Amino acid sequence: MKNEYWRIEKRSSLKIVRLAVIFVFLLYLAWIGAWLLEQTLELNFGYMTTSQGQFVYWSVMKLLLWVIPAVVVIRYSGRKFAEVISIKRLRSILLWGGGVGLALGAVTIIIKALGHQSFLSFDITWSFIGGVIVAPIVEEITFRGAVLGALTQHYRFAVANILTAIFFLGAHIPGWYFQKTLMTNLSSPIGGALSIFILGLVFGYVAHKSKSVSGSIITHILNNLFNA
Repeated sequence: MKNEYWRIEKRSSLKIVRLAVIFVFLLYLAWIGAWLLEQTLELNFGYMTTSQGQFVYWSVMKLLLWVIPAVVVIRYSGRKFAEVISIKRLRSILLWGGGVGLALGAVTIIIKALGHQSFLSFDITWSFIGGVIVAPIVEEITFRGAVLGALTQHYRFAVANILTAIFFLGAHIPGWYFQKTLMTNLSSPIGGALSIFILGLVFGYVAHKSKSVSGSIITHILNNLFNA
């Protein structure tokens, strides 16, 4: 009876993993479609060529294609969205999220100093809000909340985190392709695909240690801020 119960639980966890993987690949396809639609709209509507128009469009797409399906995956895997982003562990969230985020910021400052670049140079624009605030929240809910949370129900954390980081990297490829920076990002040792993969591992580790996606959201925001 004990072994039979284990097999039932294993099948259940495999279903959750299967759903998460299907979600990721459907997200890739939908994101390619979003880029194709954006290019069509840009040719026909002047508003889409503005910073505000881009912000509104991509925010809506991220809500529809990333966040809402991610919440469905979270619920299907037996978790509550409120628990995934819980701020009850505020001390742990600030310690891991803020600490690791500032550490990443320090690394960025060192790299910029070696390259004789300014440390922090940005304007509060729609593009800034989208890249520094919206993107980290959406990406962490999707990949650390939905995907990593689902994979850890069947795999050890280290394996689940590596797989999630690979999926996270894959989500950037459509944007790089349509912005004509794909080969540059794939071959660049700093700021390209390798950096995205490593950051994915870091964000996953922070979410795991802080026991909340809020921790990885803070780390992600600080990383994007220092790279703005």
